[in-house]
Amino acid sequence: MASSKDKFPSYKEIITSILASAQGPLPVKEIVERMLALHPSQAKNPQRAMHQHIREANGLLLVYLDPNTVLPLRLAYNGARFRLPLDRETVNKGLVNIRESLHSYLPLVFPLEEIRFVDQTGSPIPFQIKPVSQKVTTIFGENTITSEHADLGAWFRSQKMYHNDHLLFTIVDWEKGVFQLEREPARQRDEKLLEQRNQLLVDMFFALLEHDVSEAIYSHQAVPTIYAHLPDKSGYPPYHWLIAILQDGRMTTDGWRIHYSDSGFSMFERLIQQEAGERAVAQTQPITSEQRKQVYRFKAELAYRPNIWRVVEIQGKHTLADLDLELRVAFDHDTFDHMGGFWKLVPRGGKEDPIPLKRRARKQAKYREIELGDVDPLGGGDGAGSKIAGLGLSVGDKLKYVYDFGDWIEHSLTLEAIEEPEPRGKYPREAGHNEPEYVDCVECR
Repeated sequence: MASSKDKFPSYKEIITSILASAQGPLPVKEIVERMLALHPSQAKNPQRAMHQHIREANGLLLVYLDPNTVLPLRLAYNGARFRLPLDRETVNKGLVNIRESLHSYLPLVFPLEEIRFVDQTGSPIPFQIKPVSQKVTTIFGENTITSEHADLGAWFRSQKMYHNDHLLFTIVDWEKGVFQLEREPARQRDEKLLEQRNQLLVDMFFALLEHDVSEAIYSHQAVPTIYAHLPDKSGYPPYHWLIAILQDGRMTTDGWRIHYSDSGFSMFERLIQQEAGERAVAQTQPITSEQRKQVYRFKAELAYRPNIWRVVEIQGKHTLADLDLELRVAFDHDTFDHMGGFWKLVPRGGKEDPIPLKRRARKQAKYREIELGDVDPLGGGDGAGSKIAGLGLSVGDKLKYVYDFGDWIEHSLTLEAIEEPEPRGKYPREAGHNEPEYVDCVECR
């Protein structure tokens, strides 16, 4: 006997069917009503359950234009354009890495052998897919990576393609994997317009990242969202989003996850980077003789017990190692063991979001972390020699200080003032602390 579930199509099938006939944006409310009409829900809150199914389709079948409107993914992508610069080797061999170049512009699961290229007249461009292997070295040893390339050598020769030319792509049919190819000779390139289009593209990615609730966005959702909002997506094409992001410098990506290039790292990532000699920390600025004398006053609080705080004053000529030691003494931490580390906290989402997507409300200000370096109490550490005045701090800026990377005792530092030193004042020094919790305890503070 058939179960009751067999009487109804799945919610994914219903969403797919609704989107298939859409010729433009759809109200989310309308989709919810049609879903419930075709497949009644036993959930306590049926509308909320349907909204969740729609959110799960984001980046797979649709994208959000705003909290109440969605657009089928095929309409977000069809007509979108991008470009790839061609180097001498690519032109000579005629091989274009289609796995790297096209995976974000295709349905999430799409057989590469079904990709089709056409020219500006709509005529098919014949090509073959060839696997190309290359060796890469990581901390885990040498590995061989194989990726699929389109052999476009014959077409390149027919177009008289040269290095420094650009290969332009137009998505003709996203669902079927059809792309129009076009050669743009270097001499015909509008460099100023290209720079503007690239800047617009990366600014939209950065805004999406800034206003997201986490410190990462994902390409299968972000790329179609950007193209759905990009003015004149069928106009003069910007670079492939991967190239544009990596050239911009504010973000980095592995092709799937997009995050801040200066974002914080987990302890595992820190160890991996350190082993590979790749871990980078923020560079300090040169300082003047006047800045060397100035006194920086920080209020430092235990992150999880902010009622326990100290005020520390330190001069610009002093280093993060000096600040680390002063904080250890002020909070009665061990001064001969355990690493310490500093991060600068930069507010996120300060500008108006150009993409009006709904965000989860935050209970407190959200920051991204720029690593300033770590300090070994016995000497050394990549941040130990960084001068306080060279950190580029302004009054109101916040730092994170961690004592003991094992127990991860976190402190929040706020720069309250930058002042002239007192006559005969000795720095660094503790300049204040919280009242003791127990007034009769001599040692408590």
